[in-house]
Amino acid sequence: MPISKKEFENGKLHSKVEEEIIAFLNERKDRAFTSQEIMEGIRYHTEFGTPEITKMSTFAISDFTTFLHSLVEMEKINMKVVRGRMYFIVGEERQTKCPKCGEIIEAKKTWKMTGRPNKKGEKLQLHIGLFECPKHGVFRTVLSKQRIPASTNVKSQKKGKKKAPIKKPARKKKATKKKKKAKSKSLLLI
Repeated sequence: MPISKKEFENGKLHSKVEEEIIAFLNERKDRAFTSQEIMEGIRYHTEFGTPEITKMSTFAISDFTTFLHSLVEMEKINMKVVRGRMYFIVGEERQTKCPKCGEIIEAKKTWKMTGRPNKKGEKLQLHIGLFECPKHGVFRTVLSKQRIPASTNVKSQKKGKKKAPIKKPARKKKATKKKKKAKSKSLLLI
C-alpha cells in the first residue's frame, strides 16, 4: 500500500528487521555470516513453491541484501568478501550505557585516535564515542582499545632508520700562487 511523501520523510530510519539482524550478529560476535545464513537465523521467510511465490521471494532476498549493504554504509555491520562469498559481521560498538542512569544510548559520533609510539614502537589506538543522554547530557567514552604493533607502523619504521650521509662531489682545488707563476713561466718559454 503506497504512503505519502510526508509520511515517508517522517518514517523511522531503522526497522524491526535491522534490530533482529544486529541482535543476531551481536549474539555471535566471533563469527561472520552470509546473507542467506542471516536470513535463516532471523527466520526471514522465503518460499519457492510456485513460480509466483518464487518471484516475490526473489525480490525479498534482493531487498534483504540491499538492506544489509545499507547497514554496512551506516557502519553498523562490516562486510568482507572471503573465497568469493560476501560475509557480514557485527560492526564496532556504537552503543554504551549512561554512567549516571544506565540507559543504553546510540553514539552521535565516533572517531579513532592513535597515540604516540612507546619504546617498542607500538601505538595505542582508541575508538571514542560521543553520546547524549536525554536526562544527563553529553558525554564521551572509550568504546574499544587496540594496540598497533611496531611492524605495521610505517612511521616508526621510517624514524628508526638512519639515512646514509650524502656524498658531495670532490671540488677542484684552486691553484696556489706558486703554481700559477710556474704555469705562466712555462707558457712564456714556449
